[in-house]
Amino acid sequence: MNALNNLNHVLTLLQQNAARIGVTAAGLLVSIYCIVIMLHNDTSPAGRAERWELLKKVFICAAIIAGTGAFVQLATGLGGML
Repeated sequence: MNALNNLNHVLTLLQQNAARIGVTAAGLLVSIYCIVIMLHNDTSPAGRAERWELLKKVFICAAIIAGTGAFVQLATGLGGML
């Protein structure tokens, strides 16, 4: 039984770190795309529309990654209660 508890502990630590890595990747993704968007000098209406499309993609990806990280943390917390 002790081996299963140790395995559960190791998996819990891996899941917690995976969530942190995911949130960190989301932050890096947002910052890189924001820098790219700021360096884009096109002021035409088509250029502005393209920038907004890029921003939408960035925020959707960041929300998915952050939501997945929150779900992993929730599942880990619920698994720890059992």
